Amino acid sequence: MTAAVNVAVILAVIAVVLGYAVLQQWPRRRWEEPLRNEMREQPVTFQSGVDFKEDSMSAERGPVNLIVHGDTFEVTSQVPAFRFLNGTDYCYHAPDTTVEMVRGVLRDWIEICGQPGTGAVPVKIGRRKDNRQLWDVLVRAGAHPIGPPPAR
Repeated sequence: MTAAVNVAVILAVIAVVLGYAVLQQWPRRRWEEPLRNEMREQPVTFQSGVDFKEDSMSAERGPVNLIVHGDTFEVTSQVPAFRFLNGTDYCYHAPDTTVEMVRGVLRDWIEICGQPGTGAVPVKIGRRKDNRQLWDVLVRAGAHPIGPPPAR
């Protein structure tokens, strides 16, 4: 193969991967856009690095940031390029979410779920041996707790 063909193949693969990333995230990002705009108008009331999982079957994909703006919050990648490429950029309106402790084999997680009909994607966040602060921040922002909080 010539160098030009190699470059064309590489560029085609990159275009397919980026196109897939955009198409996969488009519905969620479109739903979240008004919430993102509302969030940007509020000051940051809490920010912390946390570990992250999308579901119980996925591998841990941290670290990410938990950023709270009044009664809204986001779970977002610490690296801006990764927010776009792997979709680690979630927004929530706290009064429309629930938080619940999920016991794991190696660690415990806080599961964040949107109320039915909100379109919010369920995710799990946590910090080893320090989930109580995250729980308290989310509940103060307006999230509805399910079950007891993590131990101090």
